[in-house]
Amino acid sequence: MRYFFLLAFLLWIKADLPARTNPVFSDVAVVSHARVSDDNNSGGGSDEPVSEVDRTIQQWLEEGLEIHQQNSGIPSLISFYAGQQMGMPYVDGLLDEPDEERLVVTLDGTDCVIYVEMSLALTMTTLQGKTAAGDFRKNLAAVRYREGTVDGYGSRLHYFSDWLITNQDEGLLTLLFQEDELPGIGPVRFMTGNRERYRHLAGNDRHWRQIREAEERLDDRVLRYIPADRIPEFEPHFQSGDVLAFVTTIDKLDISHTGLVLMDGNRAGFYHASLTGSVITDPGTIHEYVQRRETIRGIVVARLSAS
Repeated sequence: MRYFFLLAFLLWIKADLPARTNPVFSDVAVVSHARVSDDNNSGGGSDEPVSEVDRTIQQWLEEGLEIHQQNSGIPSLISFYAGQQMGMPYVDGLLDEPDEERLVVTLDGTDCVIYVEMSLALTMTTLQGKTAAGDFRKNLAAVRYREGTVDGYGSRLHYFSDWLITNQDEGLLTLLFQEDELPGIGPVRFMTGNRERYRHLAGNDRHWRQIREAEERLDDRVLRYIPADRIPEFEPHFQSGDVLAFVTTIDKLDISHTGLVLMDGNRAGFYHASLTGSVITDPGTIHEYVQRRETIRGIVVARLSAS
Protein backbone atom coordinates (compact mmCIF):
# COMPACT_ATOMS: atom_id res chain seq x y z
CA MET A 1 0.00 0.00 0.00
CA ARG A 2 2.40 2.64 1.15
CA TYR A 3 5.08 2.21 -1.52
CA PHE A 4 4.02 5.40 -3.29
CA PHE A 5 5.12 7.48 -0.27
CA LEU A 6 8.64 6.13 -0.72
CA LEU A 7 8.39 6.70 -4.47
CA ALA A 8 7.36 10.29 -3.84
CA PHE A 9 10.38 10.75 -1.57
CA LEU A 10 12.70 9.39 -4.24
CA LEU A 11 11.23 11.79 -6.78
CA TRP A 12 11.98 14.69 -4.42
CA ILE A 13 15.61 13.70 -4.57
CA LYS A 14 15.69 13.54 -8.56
CA ALA A 15 -0.15 15.17 9.60
CA ASP A 16 -17.10 8.10 22.65
CA LEU A 17 -16.42 7.87 18.60
CA PRO A 18 -18.66 5.66 16.47
CA ALA A 19 -16.88 2.52 15.29
CA ARG A 20 -17.98 1.19 11.89
CA THR A 21 -20.48 -1.64 11.97
CA ASN A 22 -19.07 -5.14 12.47
CA PRO A 23 -15.45 -4.58 11.39
CA VAL A 24 -13.69 -7.77 10.30
CA PHE A 25 -10.23 -8.20 11.78
CA SER A 26 -9.85 -11.95 12.03
CA ASP A 27 -6.49 -11.80 10.25
CA VAL A 28 -4.07 -9.88 12.43
CA ALA A 29 -0.35 -9.58 11.77
CA VAL A 30 1.95 -8.27 14.46
CA VAL A 31 5.15 -6.84 13.03
CA SER A 32 8.23 -7.44 15.13
CA HIS A 33 11.58 -6.08 14.04
CA ALA A 34 10.05 -5.20 10.67
CA ARG A 35 8.94 -8.80 10.05
CA VAL A 36 5.37 -10.07 9.98
CA SER A 37 4.11 -12.97 12.08
CA ASP A 38 0.58 -14.16 12.89
CA ASP A 39 -1.22 -13.14 16.06
CA ASN A 40 -4.08 -15.56 16.58
CA ASN A 41 -5.75 -13.41 19.22
CA SER A 42 -8.03 -11.39 16.97
CA GLY A 43 -10.90 -10.94 19.40
CA GLY A 44 -12.26 -7.51 20.14
CA GLY A 45 -13.11 -7.57 23.82
CA SER A 46 -10.49 -9.62 25.62
CA ASP A 47 -8.85 -7.99 28.62
CA GLU A 48 -5.89 -10.38 28.44
CA PRO A 49 -3.10 -9.32 26.08
CA VAL A 50 -1.27 -12.21 24.40
CA SER A 51 1.77 -10.45 22.97
CA GLU A 52 4.26 -7.76 23.88
CA VAL A 53 2.59 -5.50 21.33
CA ASP A 54 -0.80 -6.01 23.00
CA ARG A 55 0.66 -5.41 26.44
CA THR A 56 2.23 -2.14 25.34
CA ILE A 57 -0.93 -0.96 23.61
CA GLN A 58 -3.03 -1.81 26.66
CA GLN A 59 -0.60 0.10 28.90
CA TRP A 60 -0.83 3.14 26.63
CA LEU A 61 -4.62 2.91 26.64
CA GLU A 62 -4.78 2.71 30.42
CA GLU A 63 -2.55 5.80 30.73
CA GLY A 64 -4.55 7.58 28.03
CA LEU A 65 -7.83 6.86 29.81
CA GLU A 66 -6.44 8.40 33.00
CA ILE A 67 -5.51 11.51 31.02
CA HIS A 68 -8.97 11.62 29.43
CA GLN A 69 -10.68 11.26 32.81
CA GLN A 70 -8.84 14.40 33.92
CA ASN A 71 -10.98 16.27 31.35
CA SER A 72 -8.22 16.41 28.78
CA GLY A 73 -9.51 17.29 25.31
CA ILE A 74 -9.02 15.42 22.05
CA PRO A 75 -5.94 17.49 20.99
CA SER A 76 -4.11 16.55 24.20
CA LEU A 77 -5.14 12.91 23.88
CA ILE A 78 -3.89 12.60 20.30
CA SER A 79 -0.69 14.38 21.27
CA PHE A 80 -0.17 11.87 24.08
CA TYR A 81 -0.45 8.91 21.73
CA ALA A 82 1.63 10.64 19.06
CA GLY A 83 4.32 11.15 21.68
CA GLN A 84 4.31 7.50 22.74
CA GLN A 85 5.54 6.56 19.26
CA MET A 86 8.44 9.02 19.14
CA GLY A 87 11.67 7.50 17.83
CA MET A 88 9.95 4.56 16.15
CA PRO A 89 11.96 3.82 12.96
CA TYR A 90 10.52 4.54 9.53
CA VAL A 91 10.06 1.26 7.62
CA ASP A 92 8.43 1.28 4.19
CA GLY A 93 6.07 -1.40 2.91
CA LEU A 94 5.02 -2.88 6.26
CA LEU A 95 1.38 -3.31 5.27
CA ASP A 96 2.37 -5.11 2.08
CA GLU A 97 4.55 -7.74 3.76
CA PRO A 98 1.80 -10.38 4.21
CA ASP A 99 1.01 -12.38 1.07
CA GLU A 100 -2.68 -12.07 1.93
CA GLU A 101 -4.27 -8.89 3.27
CA ARG A 102 -4.20 -8.75 7.07
CA LEU A 103 -4.64 -6.10 9.73
CA VAL A 104 -1.02 -5.24 10.50
CA VAL A 105 -0.25 -3.90 13.97
CA THR A 106 3.31 -2.74 14.54
CA LEU A 107 5.29 -0.97 17.23
CA ASP A 108 8.82 -1.72 15.99
CA GLY A 109 8.44 0.17 12.72
CA THR A 110 6.05 2.59 11.09
CA ASP A 111 5.42 4.83 8.11
CA CYS A 112 3.81 8.24 7.89
CA VAL A 113 0.28 6.88 7.41
CA ILE A 114 0.53 4.05 9.95
CA TYR A 115 1.70 6.67 12.48
CA VAL A 116 -1.41 8.77 11.89
CA GLU A 117 -3.69 5.72 11.93
CA MET A 118 -2.23 4.39 15.19
CA SER A 119 -2.56 7.76 16.92
CA LEU A 120 -6.19 8.20 15.87
CA ALA A 121 -7.23 4.60 16.60
CA LEU A 122 -5.74 4.78 20.10
CA THR A 123 -7.57 8.06 20.71
CA MET A 124 -10.87 6.63 19.43
CA THR A 125 -10.51 3.67 21.79
CA THR A 126 -9.97 5.97 24.76
CA LEU A 127 -12.96 8.13 23.82
CA GLN A 128 -15.01 4.94 23.87
CA GLY A 129 -13.79 4.33 27.45
CA LYS A 130 -12.01 1.10 26.48
CA THR A 131 -8.49 -0.18 27.18
CA ALA A 132 -8.33 -3.61 25.48
CA ALA A 133 -5.96 -4.13 22.57
CA GLY A 134 -8.74 -5.91 20.68
CA ASP A 135 -10.92 -2.78 20.83
CA PHE A 136 -7.99 -0.77 19.51
CA ARG A 137 -7.66 -3.18 16.58
CA LYS A 138 -11.33 -2.69 15.72
CA ASN A 139 -10.74 1.05 15.52
CA LEU A 140 -7.55 0.62 13.52
CA ALA A 141 -9.47 -1.48 10.98
CA ALA A 142 -12.18 1.19 10.95
CA VAL A 143 -9.80 3.93 9.80
CA ARG A 144 -7.62 1.79 7.49
CA TYR A 145 -10.22 -0.21 5.54
CA ARG A 146 -13.34 0.59 3.57
CA GLU A 147 -16.32 -0.04 5.87
CA GLY A 148 -13.82 -1.19 8.49
CA THR A 149 -13.66 -4.59 6.81
CA VAL A 150 -10.44 -6.43 5.96
CA ASP A 151 -11.53 -8.04 2.69
CA GLY A 152 -8.50 -8.35 0.44
CA TYR A 153 -6.02 -5.88 -1.00
CA GLY A 154 -8.71 -3.69 -2.56
CA SER A 155 -10.45 -3.08 0.76
CA ARG A 156 -7.54 -1.01 2.08
CA LEU A 157 -7.71 2.78 1.60
CA HIS A 158 -4.52 3.08 -0.42
CA TYR A 159 -4.78 6.68 -1.59
CA PHE A 160 -4.73 9.10 1.31
CA SER A 161 -7.34 11.30 -0.35
CA ASP A 162 -9.62 8.24 -0.35
CA TRP A 163 -8.66 7.65 3.29
CA LEU A 164 -9.68 11.21 4.21
CA ILE A 165 -12.93 11.28 2.24
CA THR A 166 -14.04 7.81 3.34
CA ASN A 167 -13.35 8.47 7.01
CA GLN A 168 -15.31 11.71 6.79
CA ASP A 169 -18.20 9.85 5.14
CA GLU A 170 -18.12 7.40 8.06
CA GLY A 171 -18.30 10.23 10.59
CA LEU A 172 -14.82 9.67 11.99
CA LEU A 173 -13.17 12.79 10.55
CA THR A 174 -14.12 16.30 9.51
CA LEU A 175 -12.31 17.73 6.49
CA LEU A 176 -11.42 21.35 7.18
CA PHE A 177 -11.10 24.29 4.79
CA GLN A 178 -13.08 22.84 1.90
CA GLU A 179 -14.24 26.20 0.53
CA ASP A 180 -14.97 26.36 -3.19
CA GLU A 181 -12.34 29.06 -3.71
CA LEU A 182 -9.54 26.64 -2.81
CA PRO A 183 -8.00 24.39 -5.49
CA GLY A 184 -8.88 20.71 -5.72
CA ILE A 185 -6.64 17.67 -6.09
CA GLY A 186 -6.75 16.26 -9.61
CA PRO A 187 -7.57 12.70 -10.72
CA VAL A 188 -5.34 9.97 -9.29
CA ARG A 189 -3.99 7.11 -11.40
CA PHE A 190 -0.52 6.64 -9.91
CA MET A 191 -0.93 3.09 -8.63
CA THR A 192 -2.59 1.64 -11.72
CA GLY A 193 -0.17 3.54 -13.94
CA ASN A 194 2.83 2.14 -12.06
CA ARG A 195 1.60 -1.35 -11.22
CA GLU A 196 5.04 -2.91 -11.65
CA ARG A 197 6.20 -1.02 -8.55
CA TYR A 198 3.61 -2.71 -6.32
CA ARG A 199 4.10 -6.40 -5.69
CA HIS A 200 0.38 -7.00 -5.10
CA LEU A 201 -0.55 -5.25 -8.36
CA ALA A 202 2.22 -6.32 -10.71
CA GLY A 203 0.83 -9.77 -11.48
CA ASN A 204 -2.71 -9.56 -10.18
CA ASP A 205 -5.32 -8.16 -12.55
CA ARG A 206 -8.12 -8.45 -9.96
CA HIS A 207 -6.23 -6.24 -7.54
CA TRP A 208 -5.45 -3.81 -10.37
CA ARG A 209 -9.14 -3.55 -11.26
CA GLN A 210 -10.07 -2.95 -7.62
CA ILE A 211 -7.60 -0.09 -7.36
CA ARG A 212 -8.80 1.37 -10.67
CA GLU A 213 -12.37 1.30 -9.34
CA ALA A 214 -11.23 3.19 -6.24
CA GLU A 215 -9.46 5.74 -8.43
CA GLU A 216 -12.58 6.24 -10.55
CA ARG A 217 -14.74 6.72 -7.45
CA LEU A 218 -12.46 9.56 -6.42
CA ASP A 219 -13.09 11.28 -9.77
CA ASP A 220 -16.55 12.19 -8.44
CA ARG A 221 -15.23 13.78 -5.24
CA VAL A 222 -13.39 17.09 -4.88
CA LEU A 223 -10.80 17.27 -2.10
CA ARG A 224 -9.60 20.85 -1.69
CA TYR A 225 -6.27 21.95 -0.27
CA ILE A 226 -4.57 25.04 1.13
CA PRO A 227 -1.94 26.28 -1.38
CA ALA A 228 1.60 26.42 -0.02
CA ASP A 229 1.81 30.22 -0.01
CA ARG A 230 -1.47 30.60 1.90
CA ILE A 231 -0.74 28.27 4.81
CA PRO A 232 -0.01 31.14 7.30
CA GLU A 233 -3.56 32.47 6.75
CA PHE A 234 -5.06 29.23 8.05
CA GLU A 235 -2.62 28.35 10.84
CA PRO A 236 -4.60 30.17 13.60
CA HIS A 237 -7.44 27.69 13.00
CA PHE A 238 -5.30 24.54 13.38
CA GLN A 239 -5.39 22.38 16.52
CA SER A 240 -2.86 19.92 17.88
CA GLY A 241 -3.78 16.46 16.65
CA ASP A 242 -5.26 17.60 13.34
CA VAL A 243 -4.41 15.24 10.49
CA LEU A 244 -1.99 16.83 8.05
CA ALA A 245 -1.59 15.70 4.43
CA PHE A 246 0.95 17.16 2.02
CA VAL A 247 -0.35 17.49 -1.54
CA THR A 248 2.25 16.54 -4.14
CA THR A 249 3.09 17.84 -7.60
CA ILE A 250 3.87 14.28 -8.76
CA ASP A 251 1.65 13.45 -11.72
CA LYS A 252 -1.45 11.37 -10.93
CA LEU A 253 -0.59 11.16 -7.21
CA ASP A 254 -2.52 12.97 -4.47
CA ILE A 255 -0.63 12.96 -1.16
CA SER A 256 3.08 12.32 -0.67
CA HIS A 257 3.41 12.57 3.11
CA THR A 258 1.30 12.82 6.27
CA GLY A 259 1.61 13.91 9.88
CA LEU A 260 -0.19 15.39 12.88
CA VAL A 261 -0.35 19.09 13.73
CA LEU A 262 1.42 20.28 16.89
CA MET A 263 0.46 23.78 18.02
CA ASP A 264 2.77 25.64 20.40
CA GLY A 265 1.08 28.96 20.96
CA ASN A 266 0.79 30.45 17.47
CA ARG A 267 3.51 28.19 16.06
CA ALA A 268 2.11 25.49 13.77
CA GLY A 269 4.54 22.58 13.86
CA PHE A 270 3.93 18.88 13.36
CA TYR A 271 4.85 15.32 14.28
CA HIS A 272 5.54 12.78 11.55
CA ALA A 273 7.28 9.55 10.68
CA SER A 274 10.11 11.12 8.72
CA LEU A 275 10.95 9.39 5.45
CA THR A 276 14.62 9.79 6.32
CA GLY A 277 14.65 8.18 9.75
CA SER A 278 12.02 7.86 12.48
CA VAL A 279 9.04 9.46 14.18
CA ILE A 280 10.03 13.00 15.14
CA THR A 281 8.72 16.40 16.07
CA ASP A 282 9.82 18.29 12.97
CA PRO A 283 12.25 21.13 13.76
CA GLY A 284 10.46 23.47 11.36
CA THR A 285 6.92 24.74 11.09
CA ILE A 286 4.46 23.29 8.57
CA HIS A 287 4.95 26.34 6.33
CA GLU A 288 8.75 26.12 6.56
CA TYR A 289 8.65 22.41 5.68
CA VAL A 290 6.51 23.09 2.62
CA GLN A 291 8.62 26.05 1.49
CA ARG A 292 11.72 23.84 1.39
CA ARG A 293 10.06 21.34 -0.97
CA GLU A 294 9.14 22.29 -4.52
CA THR A 295 7.19 19.06 -4.95
CA ILE A 296 4.53 20.06 -2.39
CA ARG A 297 1.57 22.08 -3.67
CA GLY A 298 -0.06 22.61 -0.29
CA ILE A 299 -1.81 20.80 2.53
CA VAL A 300 -5.10 19.18 3.49
CA VAL A 301 -6.16 19.33 7.15
CA ALA A 302 -8.74 17.11 8.87
CA ARG A 303 -9.91 16.72 12.46
CA LEU A 304 -11.02 13.70 14.46
CA SER A 305 -14.74 14.03 15.10
CA ALA A 306 -15.83 14.52 18.70
CA SER A 307 -18.77 12.13 18.46
